[in-house]
Amino acid sequence: MEATREIFWSIPFIVQILLYLASIAAVALICYVVYKRYQMWMLGRPENRFDNPGPRIWEFIKITILDAVFHRRFFRDIYPGIMHFCIFIGCILLFIGAGLDFLNHYFFEPFGVAFMKGDVYIILSGVWDFGGLLVLIGIALAFVRRYIQKPTRLHTVLDDGIALLLILIVVVTGFFLEAFRQIAAVSNEMGLAQPEYYSHPEWAQGAFVGYWIAGMFAGLPEATRLLWYYILWYGHVIITVGAVFYVIFAWDKLTHILISPVNVLFKTSRPNGALSVVDLENAETYGVGRIQDFTWKQIFDLDACTNCGRCEDRCPAYLTEKPLSPRKVIQDLKAYWLQQAPALLAEKKAKAKAGAAAEDAAPAEEAPAGKTMVGEVITEDEIWSCTTCRACQDVCPVFIEHIDKIIDMRRHLVLDLARVPETGEAILKCIEARGHSCRGTTLTRIDWTAGLDIKQMSEDSNVEYLFYAGCAASLEERSTKIAIATTKILKAAGVSFAILGVEEMCCGEPARRLGNEYLYQTLATQNIETFKNYKVKKIITICPHCFNTFKNEYPQFGGDFEIIHHSTFISQLINEGKIKPAVMKEYKLTYHDSCYLGRHNNIYDPQRNVLRSINKLPLLEMERSRNNGFCCGAGGGRFWMEERIGKRISETRVEQIMETGAEVVATACPYCLQMFVDAIKAKGAEEKLVAKDIAELVVEAMEAEAKR
Repeated sequence: MEATREIFWSIPFIVQILLYLASIAAVALICYVVYKRYQMWMLGRPENRFDNPGPRIWEFIKITILDAVFHRRFFRDIYPGIMHFCIFIGCILLFIGAGLDFLNHYFFEPFGVAFMKGDVYIILSGVWDFGGLLVLIGIALAFVRRYIQKPTRLHTVLDDGIALLLILIVVVTGFFLEAFRQIAAVSNEMGLAQPEYYSHPEWAQGAFVGYWIAGMFAGLPEATRLLWYYILWYGHVIITVGAVFYVIFAWDKLTHILISPVNVLFKTSRPNGALSVVDLENAETYGVGRIQDFTWKQIFDLDACTNCGRCEDRCPAYLTEKPLSPRKVIQDLKAYWLQQAPALLAEKKAKAKAGAAAEDAAPAEEAPAGKTMVGEVITEDEIWSCTTCRACQDVCPVFIEHIDKIIDMRRHLVLDLARVPETGEAILKCIEARGHSCRGTTLTRIDWTAGLDIKQMSEDSNVEYLFYAGCAASLEERSTKIAIATTKILKAAGVSFAILGVEEMCCGEPARRLGNEYLYQTLATQNIETFKNYKVKKIITICPHCFNTFKNEYPQFGGDFEIIHHSTFISQLINEGKIKPAVMKEYKLTYHDSCYLGRHNNIYDPQRNVLRSINKLPLLEMERSRNNGFCCGAGGGRFWMEERIGKRISETRVEQIMETGAEVVATACPYCLQMFVDAIKAKGAEEKLVAKDIAELVVEAMEAEAKR
């Protein structure tokens, strides 16, 4: 025993010094690698993500509590949610334990005020062992998921296995170290919290996992116990420090521990439904065609992606066999950025050395591999397949902003290269020439008002509300029934309102989502001026896209108005008793959530309240509903574009509707309504299913009440 002690006390001092030096080197390496990564992030254009610091920090705290601690987004999928929760919470407990041990040993014990002793130490030991056990459970679930279940959304690479293995080794060696510390009968020279540890089970049993392991090795000779204690102590530390070196130097998957919280902190402060604004007068390019045309935050987004595939699982384009996968877009852009970064950094450094004059020099050759970012790395079919439904962003655990990147690439195609799909180009020309998006219509903006005695703002603007019908409800024959029904409801409730009539112009949303920011800003400016000329304060809309544009995007150009969607307004009128629809016959009724009311604006309940008030039967909820709803396929300008790849999104949604057994699907969006009308016909289901707007159903109920 004494010989063993002498041998292993002659080495540790040197080893400890080397380990401390290695730890310092690891910290230095972290700083260096993060700095080099920072230089790569800063290849992007400047962007202010330090705005609204108070609300930004408060939002970060809320997200940390809900999405990090309680795993709100992760638990939408139970199995991976439990898996990640176990690993995350376990690692947090172990990290806190290591930190407290470090502080106690180096800052409190030397002054005789150590706090990790007695009952406190027993309790904390149990907590840390529980944390380690959680990690092991999570790692086991992760191995099963990645290497046995192999869900299609997971693209397992070598880094994934290495990351799991590193965590596993660190935790397992930690447990065995704890066990042999308990059974190594050594003196306080070892710096142990309690000499003759295993002879005091009231101390050891707190660390219940280590205690259980220690029981299996208690019969070993004392010298052997001491030998293994030394081997495990230094082995555990070396492995831990080595793991840090690997993770940082290789920038492997575990670095998301560092950059994911930063990505959340700097997430956009814009409303969910608002796109970024292009400064048309001063912009060198109107969109993003090169990796360095993205902002630094958009590039940081690429690095924050953990390749988990949750976005892919929710994407309606991907799930209907379109070429778009939000995960793949981010990962492909990341790979391209990493490929381009060395040359771009060298170019940036050369310009800095050459001085300001070099700023006017021709840019270095882009894409050493011979590929352009837009068109080859990310194909045009991928870019145009997006419906901007926001399902990807709603489920992303690290708050990556997919839509902005896709729209920025559309802006490049449309404004910089003048490339847009034929049907999309036709709509843009229609909006520009005629002020609306209903190409081929023979209706005028006021044909739907015949016989309704509706005031126009030009006749009398002294009203409480502007009723903005929008292009579809004014000019598309099926959707005009929504405007008529809404008008009947407003009149029955005695609401003071008027319309713009022939002065009504497209809100500009289709142009913006199709990438024509110039046309959108022109329309937005004109509409805001018209609204202000009539001193409009409150606007009722039918279309969720108009609603979102007025509410979230017009304030970017000084257009601040109170916006309310017709379905929400109808719900208020019913609650206030201003309209009294009858409880109708027993409808087998379901409701489809509009993406631009739901995920973009978090409005889910008013529509359901309306439908419950007029129907005897419970509302039949689809499996994909509320924030997990499935897009109708019309958003992002797709309403006007031919769906020539894969299966029609609208038909997939109609299949989901029919699975509920519903006879009627209620909508609150003219786009959704028209998509379903066409899809129901395509599937030959007209006798089984009908699509109606909420306003139409309420008017039917009001007329039924009037007949009583």
